[in-house]
Amino acid sequence: MALRYDIDPARRLTTITGEYAAPEEWAALLGAVLVDPEWQPGFAFLRDLRDATTPVDAATVIRIMDVVKQFWPLLRPTRAAILTPREFDPAVMTAHALADTDGLPVRMFSTIETALEWLTGT
Repeated sequence: MALRYDIDPARRLTTITGEYAAPEEWAALLGAVLVDPEWQPGFAFLRDLRDATTPVDAATVIRIMDVVKQFWPLLRPTRAAILTPREFDPAVMTAHALADTDGLPVRMFSTIETALEWLTGT
């Protein structure tokens, strides 16, 4: 299942779904978001992993986060939440730690409600 995104302008939210993916797929997806006329700086990202089944290794996560860091100043999102159904998800924990090291507001959540609450500040 390839990465897909859906922009909800009313909620100022972009949801990314699909399987865990390689850095090249992330670059293509974020490049598409960047030129999408519905996208605006200040929107938030929700990475929904609830249907993903094949986690990537730490080395791949590091390369993915390098892509995210390249696009972050171009996209200028407010925050990014990673929603995972797993109690222990090493890939997500690695992404969260790398984002924290780089000062990017990225957090991990296990429920959609808490992720959306954090993303929207409500």
